[in-house]
Amino acid sequence: MTVDPVCQNTEGLDRHSLDVPGPASPVRVVLASSVAVVALAVSWLVYSAKPSRPLSAADRAGRLLTVDRPFPVEGRFAGDPYVGPKVCAECHPGEAALHSRSGHALTLWPAGRRLVSRRLDGTTIADPESPGVSWSYRYRDGHLYIERRAPNQVEECIADYAFGSGRHATTFVSVIDAEIPAILEHRLTFFAQEGTLALTPGQDVRPPPPRLTPNGHVPPPPVARKCFDCHSTQLSAGGHQRIDEAMMIPNVSCERCHGPGRAHVAAARQADSNAQLALPLGPGRWTSAELVRFCGECHRHPDGPRPARIRRGDTMLARFQPIGLSLSRCYGRSEGRLSCVTCHDPHARPSSNRAEYDTICLNCHGGRDGSLELPPNPLLPRVVCSVSPRDRCVDCHMPRVAVDPGQHVRFSDHWIRIHRSEEPSP
Repeated sequence: MTVDPVCQNTEGLDRHSLDVPGPASPVRVVLASSVAVVALAVSWLVYSAKPSRPLSAADRAGRLLTVDRPFPVEGRFAGDPYVGPKVCAECHPGEAALHSRSGHALTLWPAGRRLVSRRLDGTTIADPESPGVSWSYRYRDGHLYIERRAPNQVEECIADYAFGSGRHATTFVSVIDAEIPAILEHRLTFFAQEGTLALTPGQDVRPPPPRLTPNGHVPPPPVARKCFDCHSTQLSAGGHQRIDEAMMIPNVSCERCHGPGRAHVAAARQADSNAQLALPLGPGRWTSAELVRFCGECHRHPDGPRPARIRRGDTMLARFQPIGLSLSRCYGRSEGRLSCVTCHDPHARPSSNRAEYDTICLNCHGGRDGSLELPPNPLLPRVVCSVSPRDRCVDCHMPRVAVDPGQHVRFSDHWIRIHRSEEPSP
């Protein structure tokens, strides 16, 4: 069976489904056919001389910066404003060490470089919804191959990228066309906590989303670009809409949030003034509302949500943490002091110990008996919980909820409030 860099004979991945211009003229068809014959002949000669499987789109473009090869000291091109995370670590080793273990640092990697790809080698499971359809995973020569086997058809893809840190879930993506851009989000996602493959979130809804194919979802080009954009520091060095695989800076590194650092580094090395050292995002320069919206660019802060669509009992709201936080009474009464970074160190991996967050809550909601180690914040109203003054704050007021039918991943509900049993179910 021949293996294609995307999926051989994949249904739904034709020119029309990808919004590529329609059928060519007869002359162009003839020319294209001629070129195709020549290309097939050349491919056969190359294949006969050195049998090998085709490389994925990511490999054709070259190994990824900061993952497989170092960021160029002089930049990727003349005048490149980015310096790469290694240079940032020279002056900020503590933050760099924390960041290296965070989900931000591991959110976009070549699929073949992730440990989960080796773990899936030899796995075969039945499709959760389609009788008679199975999925098999093979790891060979540094690549992850995904096979879909139906009663009358067998297709195999090479997964180009793995999205997600792997702590909760890993979703595999193949690049169909980097110029459009067009991608295939594979049908199954690996959920780490359960150690299982299941339907990728968003592909299990009814009615199914547009562009859903038997192999997975082919999102519209703007959405495809947004996926890569939120999982990288810079996607296209030239400012184009394409996925620039050779030049992209994968993962969310220092310069994704603080801004390009070359001018900052030059000023620091020359001992210039603080004004010249300033970066777009830094301590004390953004309001809480600006920070919430900034984080929400990727952590789901849709512009202009209609209040009528927000329901207290809708568990899906937990997936939109900035919206939930902004609806919270704590946020509204904090006088601009409560934001995402109040509870989360943006450089570090979020703690899984929910009791650690109780301490942050108690900084404003201290107990009556004076046993609290941290003094309450004198700038904020001191409202003490009458049910549990010293612990279980987030368990009660920010419960973890499942937002997908399979309940493979749970999210903390960031709408800090008293959850009442009479709240309507979603």
